[in-house]
Amino acid sequence: MAKAAADKAEGRATGEQERRAVPRISLDGEVRLLLVKHGVSIACRIIDLSLKGCRVRSQGRFPAGSMVRVEVAFKVRGIAFRFCGITQWTDGQNQAGIRFVDVPARRYGELVEALAEVDAENAAKAAEQAAAKLAAEREAAAKLAAEQEAKVRRAAEKEAAAQRAAEAAAAKEAAREPLRPAIAAQAETPARAKSSGRERRVQNREAVNTSAVIHLINIASRLPGRILDLSVDGCRICCEDRFPVGIYTRAEVEFHLDGLPFRLGGVIQAIHDKRTVGIRFLDMSSRRREQIELLIEDIREVRDMENRE
Repeated sequence: MAKAAADKAEGRATGEQERRAVPRISLDGEVRLLLVKHGVSIACRIIDLSLKGCRVRSQGRFPAGSMVRVEVAFKVRGIAFRFCGITQWTDGQNQAGIRFVDVPARRYGELVEALAEVDAENAAKAAEQAAAKLAAEREAAAKLAAEQEAKVRRAAEKEAAAQRAAEAAAAKEAAREPLRPAIAAQAETPARAKSSGRERRVQNREAVNTSAVIHLINIASRLPGRILDLSVDGCRICCEDRFPVGIYTRAEVEFHLDGLPFRLGGVIQAIHDKRTVGIRFLDMSSRRREQIELLIEDIREVRDMENRE
């Protein structure tokens, strides 16, 4: 009994190896399955087919187990085949694997030719689908690249328009510059009117060393740096990084001096090197102007005292 069980197990393993070694071709067609012992015919669908056997699916639960003699009738490319076989396995539900037995040489050759045609047809379809998928992917990539290019172009156009607007605003401010002394004279406080000598001195730049931040309005950028010198009309700043825009760009300078916070609007008046720029203040209120003047005067007095010592 042990030898019989071993022979049976060996036979199953051999059948499994043969079933896996022979390529199977996917099909979808009608098949009539006759259970020889019971004389019962079952309508099934063929799932895949090879030279050694086929896999079928019944509409309901498959009524037989494994190692049952059957006859299988099906068509491949219009050619009818009827082979004897054995149920090699079932899944306990509605699928079964059939192994062909005693296939005549002539019918075997016809099956070889039919399967070769089906395989070639499937390969052609797969190649066509792969080519269509590749073409769709290339089209999608080209469309994405075009969208990205258009986005970059729109951003560049927007930036160029903002730059032109800033230059126009700076030019307008420059045209108003000759009128500023008269306007400033009308807004002078009594303290500023005491000495014309003092007025002349505050226009000069005084060296300072304090941290500052340049806010570039048009591109919403923030550049940290240090103020090198300061006057009522503007300042010179050394940025920590390379300055990214050109002259006549609108900007705001934010800094603290002697405990007072300042945020003054202006325009880039000069670019001394890749990190150092000069900023001219615009539209400064009379109160802010007075504060800057007093701070510069204090800085000058401290410097003069140090020099005398």
